[in-house]
Amino acid sequence: MRVGLVTDVHSHAAELARALSLFREQGVDRVVTIGDTIDAFAPTLDAAQVAEMLLGANAVGVWGNHDFGLRGQVAEATRARLPLDVFEFMERMQPRLVLEDCHFSHRESYVDPFDVSQLWDLSEHRLPLEEKASLAFKAVVQRWQFTGHYHRWFAATPSGSVAWDGAQELEFDPDLRYFVVVAAVCDGWCAILDLQRHLLQPLSCAGA
Repeated sequence: MRVGLVTDVHSHAAELARALSLFREQGVDRVVTIGDTIDAFAPTLDAAQVAEMLLGANAVGVWGNHDFGLRGQVAEATRARLPLDVFEFMERMQPRLVLEDCHFSHRESYVDPFDVSQLWDLSEHRLPLEEKASLAFKAVVQRWQFTGHYHRWFAATPSGSVAWDGAQELEFDPDLRYFVVVAAVCDGWCAILDLQRHLLQPLSCAGA
């Protein structure tokens, strides 16, 4: 299976359109969004387009801290401000997603996705990602974990961080567990995860 990964779109429709175009060109089997897809706190101009594109791609995924309030019991003022497609899309989002032996969550797997205070906990940003990865390995059983939220590339195994910055493909050792942070679409990045080849391919979806 080849999985197209997007995260932290933050309602940036142009960058998302380029990411989805790359996925079509390279023949992905599934599109997964790792949260903060539509930004409840940003201008609403591109929100409908983002939702429409991901619904058209039959994307699955999880919610994050910026789109937490767009699912479940949504405030009336929020419903009045955004088009229906946004809420149709957000109803598809899950707290966590497991595909094969991969776990997807916007924050680390030990964070409660139903507790918005944990999703927004800024004090925890002082904890190094290596320590967060160690906690995540203890939280779930899946071999590979993927998160967004940090707007950067990062990878670790239970032995520590991996010397990788997203400038090249990340080749997984099939015998090791991995914790991976995927960089943000709003910053011009997406990725393709090839589960057969044990490979993560970062791709630029930035404008010209």
